[in-house]
Amino acid sequence: MRIQFLGAAGCTSGSCYLLAFGDKQVLVDCGLFQGPEELKQRNYGDFPFVPGEIDGVILTHAHIDHSGLLPKLTRLGFRGPIYATGVTADLCEIMLADSAHIQEMEVERKNRKLRRRGQPLLTPIYTVADAERTMEQFARMVYDEEIEVFPDLRVRFRDAGHILGAAIVELWITEGEETTKFVFSGDLGNLDQPIVQDPTFLTEADVLVIESTYGTRLHENREERLKRLAEVVNRTMERGGNLLIPAFALGRTQDILHSLRVLQDQGQTPPLTIYIDSPLASKATAVFRRHSQVFDYETREMIREQRSPFQGPGVHYTESVEESKRLNSISGGVVIISASGMADAGRIKHHLKHNLWRREAAVLLVGYQAEGTLGRRLQDGAQRVRIHGEEVQVAAEIETISGFSAHADQAGLLRWLRRFRHIGQVFVTHGEKESSEGFAELIRGELEVPVLVPQLDESFELKGTTALSTWDTHYRGFSVEDDFSGVCQVTKKAKVQFRGAFGYAHRRFKIPNNPYTAFNLGSARQFFAQVALARLGQLEGAEEPERRLAAITGEKAWEVVEREVLLPGKLGRTSYLYLDQLPAWAATGYTISPAGRPVENIYALPGDEPQLFAGAPDLVRFWQLLAQGQLLPAETVERLLAPYWDARLRVYKIEGRAPGAHVLFGGTLEEPMEVVVLSNGEQGALHAFEQLAALGKGGELSGSASGQ
Repeated sequence: MRIQFLGAAGCTSGSCYLLAFGDKQVLVDCGLFQGPEELKQRNYGDFPFVPGEIDGVILTHAHIDHSGLLPKLTRLGFRGPIYATGVTADLCEIMLADSAHIQEMEVERKNRKLRRRGQPLLTPIYTVADAERTMEQFARMVYDEEIEVFPDLRVRFRDAGHILGAAIVELWITEGEETTKFVFSGDLGNLDQPIVQDPTFLTEADVLVIESTYGTRLHENREERLKRLAEVVNRTMERGGNLLIPAFALGRTQDILHSLRVLQDQGQTPPLTIYIDSPLASKATAVFRRHSQVFDYETREMIREQRSPFQGPGVHYTESVEESKRLNSISGGVVIISASGMADAGRIKHHLKHNLWRREAAVLLVGYQAEGTLGRRLQDGAQRVRIHGEEVQVAAEIETISGFSAHADQAGLLRWLRRFRHIGQVFVTHGEKESSEGFAELIRGELEVPVLVPQLDESFELKGTTALSTWDTHYRGFSVEDDFSGVCQVTKKAKVQFRGAFGYAHRRFKIPNNPYTAFNLGSARQFFAQVALARLGQLEGAEEPERRLAAITGEKAWEVVEREVLLPGKLGRTSYLYLDQLPAWAATGYTISPAGRPVENIYALPGDEPQLFAGAPDLVRFWQLLAQGQLLPAETVERLLAPYWDARLRVYKIEGRAPGAHVLFGGTLEEPMEVVVLSNGEQGALHAFEQLAALGKGGELSGSASGQ
């Protein structure tokens, strides 16, 4: 059997684990990527598997970083069941529809600009209709119920204590005579969290996948958390300012309401006027109220005594945009709880824009703030931030109370782990690199069990409790030259086999290359022009394809390539760019000076024409479209590619060069297999491509393919 980590590896979003056993494939979670741009781009690309071949999804909980790509999965052909608790299903009904609405609005806003420029239009990742259809595939589970999903797969959900409905997943997979028990922690909560029950303790796992969001940090205890919240509230009210609390609509908003009610009941704060300015939070709170039977004892007692944290004379839910805008005219004296929790989208940005510059105001961050988000910049002490295109001075008090996190901290995670009597293999996921690796080292020392921190897209063959990385085993001999800078990827049958990023995209600023960096294709852009000619029925005699394309159409060659290849191929991150106007996601090229030193190459290419830039995921998709006959008929593809056949490597090889760029991509049409090597330097690309082509074909490294 095999497990592949397609999200939440080296990051805290996009949770998605693919289990393959026998003739079945099952996903645990299918989440949206959030945070840095290079991660968010994964939301738009193809899945690294065939959606129609997935037999089922097991969903741990409703947070978008765990559930947010389910509508895309169903839109692209997944027809199996989605197993989740009843609460999670009810929450997903509102969460996925809201996510789809945001995407539709964002794409419409961007398309207005693109229409004015005459550029290709974007499409949303999925629509509200897609989200509604997805809900038809949910199969509702209850905690502690064990069911047989397939003859060789049993599943049981246990309470994770994270948000309402969140589950730890136990799976028993049988292959032959051997049964392996998997445990996926999902997102674990701490003990004594408000509203939710404590996480269930387990005792056995052959393979354990555990989150590490706070694997190297500790939260304040509950009493300290309430004390600090009271201090922030009282200071802000005494100054006459507004207290803004960016909070996730699901879970965190309800926790904050609970804590504010407790403080008011105890007389630790004055009676408060609280606005929940998030339609999604209002709907989520309504779901919470419908499922009060699964609340913890304390919250059930509060409701019985008519002290509900979700209702009261001081609690107001704003619905319309007009109501939200009216809050911006209030200069002080209110608490505004609004999404998003990382202050990166939603109504909270408007409130920050109207309050950050006020010295009497305060912003309270009560959850994890990912790298690259507005919340993280405020947390890190930014003095000025840009909101909706306008620079805003930060004069308000910025406070953080980590104890409100719905995630267990290091102590809580260890407390849960120590209850296990048997663990065969641990995978540490759902944390930034330092957190995952630090927590993994702690587990090794404390529990003396084998621990691995998987990379994004890495897969492991499992034999009992032994895990062997397919990257480590099959690609163990792969190496790059010391001065190679770029990205490599091998994909077979839509599954990533190997991926690596080396060197810097921008040396001056020490920005490393990542799997989604775009590179100048140099002369390889001529191949895209050949494809455009072929689509126009002009394949023969295309010695100078770009010049011929312009002569035939009377247009700029790149305009025709965009219309004939990039747009129908949905190659959204492949663009014609000017070298002196490169966006952050495109690599700057480096050429070697006569003195032998690397020199940044911005103006080395003559003329004022833009250059074609692409990343590895788009080139993989481009090759797949060719192999599947979706851009051109199969016989045309074979004629087009015939001159690019490399008899020694037994693959097609398209190569492009430019000052400060060397790229190779290609592969085979059967299966298909794709090999991509992109470099923003001039050294080592061919060496890397030859190795990966040999390994991808299942061969050994020898001769020039091994660098010998």
